[in-house]
Amino acid sequence: MKGTFAYLIISFFLILMGCQSPKADSVEKGSLIDSFKMTSVNVKDDFNIKVSLPEGYGTSGNIYPVIFLLDANLYFDTFAQALRDYANVGLAPQAVLVGIGYKDIPAMDSLRQRDYTYPIAKAEYEMSTSGGADQFLSFIEKELYGRISKSYRIDSTNVVLYGHSLGGYFTLYSFLKGASAPVSKINKFIAASPSLHYNDYYLLSLTKQYQKKSAHSKKVYITYGGIENTDDPTGLRLEAIADTLYKNIGRENLVFDIYSNLDHMDTQFPTFFKGLDLFNKND
Repeated sequence: MKGTFAYLIISFFLILMGCQSPKADSVEKGSLIDSFKMTSVNVKDDFNIKVSLPEGYGTSGNIYPVIFLLDANLYFDTFAQALRDYANVGLAPQAVLVGIGYKDIPAMDSLRQRDYTYPIAKAEYEMSTSGGADQFLSFIEKELYGRISKSYRIDSTNVVLYGHSLGGYFTLYSFLKGASAPVSKINKFIAASPSLHYNDYYLLSLTKQYQKKSAHSKKVYITYGGIENTDDPTGLRLEAIADTLYKNIGRENLVFDIYSNLDHMDTQFPTFFKGLDLFNKND
């Protein structure tokens, strides 16, 4: 396993260097990538959506897992190409990847603060807008999911949400909300380096309300880079965060990993693929 994920990390940098290759351009022009703009009633804003389909989608007739990817302005192109390549050699499941993005990266920088957080940020954070996670989750589950399920052959029992940093915070928040909701479309959650320090670890305290059930169908995978560990007395060490999450959520529904030699901006790629691998094996 260690060798496999070392290979994944190395491959990530190779893919980054090859993002402008003819192969990537030909995929963009083909039928495996779709894109559209969607206006959300819940958020009252527009989102740019990109969809990547697995090789052979047009002729297989199969249904596929669906992965909702946050921060798509940054990650979609690289992740879509990597997911397709890895799936073709058996290192990842064949899946439909749905990237949720904004008008452009400058817009993403502020609007992700609005959409990925709850509650409203403390004044000292100086966020122009925040606290809209409930509305954004409603957009994904009540608006976007319906359009994707009607337009593509997806497996409704295998729906994944992936996010990094504030996106990871939103992912864990969505897991906790879904655990108490009577109906929830998303059942698997992958959070890379979630910003749990937000509002004095509000989300960590919220896990105390989680009702542990051994047969719970929703699973979450959380990671951090070991270099993210802090000696700041006002912050929590990763081991303490892991202990709290395991205590409140339970090991039946949670896997927590620390990648010892990685930092905050290194965890996106290995977390995504290891999370998919774990969920795929459990299935």
